[in-house]
Amino acid sequence: MGLADCHIHTDFSDGLHSPREVVQAAARRGLPVIAVTDHDTLEGALRARDYSKARPDLGVDVIVGEEVSTLNGHVLGLFLSDFVPPRLTALRTVELIHRQGGLAVLAHPFNLYVGNAEGFPRAVDLMDRIPFDGFEAVNHGDALSFIANRKARRLADAHSLAALGNSDAHDSEFIGMACSEFGGSTATDFRAALENRTLIPRQVRNWNTRSVLRHLRGSGKVLKRFRELDPLGGAV
Repeated sequence: MGLADCHIHTDFSDGLHSPREVVQAAARRGLPVIAVTDHDTLEGALRARDYSKARPDLGVDVIVGEEVSTLNGHVLGLFLSDFVPPRLTALRTVELIHRQGGLAVLAHPFNLYVGNAEGFPRAVDLMDRIPFDGFEAVNHGDALSFIANRKARRLADAHSLAALGNSDAHDSEFIGMACSEFGGSTATDFRAALENRTLIPRQVRNWNTRSVLRHLRGSGKVLKRFRELDPLGGAV
């Protein structure tokens, strides 16, 4: 069984570390598959993929992804070849992801900030009308994520979608704190497990005092950068 962390940010959006550092951190954690999903850009993911290919000794398979800012909230596009523009509805965004052969995952459906624009419903409230391939049942983006994760896990009972576990790491230290367990060791194996809905979301490491303090130290820079990049102006 392999572990995949498919929601990671680099300094090409609001992450603290470079694509190279992200891949190196994944290798240290023994993760065979990751996806770089910067906000509304593919640049960090492409550089991480190229670096991983140049360093096969690290044993990390990088999926090119993007966390797209839709009017209904954040959507992860995985296995992308082309940029998906922000400020579209979640339905249209998922259509564009599928058109290029990608997979669409609803990110952190119940977090305090899901990313929907003012006056637009959350994507989680439209799940019967949007053909998502999966959703984050476990998102480890901050120390209070467990509250939203309790609600998210219940979605698996109501929708026949793959349930993922992801770190949503903006700091390479937190890569792999939550993962999806799958049969195999490659991105191709991970994709098959997502499509067959055989992923198992896992919380791999818990928050402790040291990690919370590190998270708090870096959060100011992360939030500042996010506000600079957010095409929806931070509206919820």
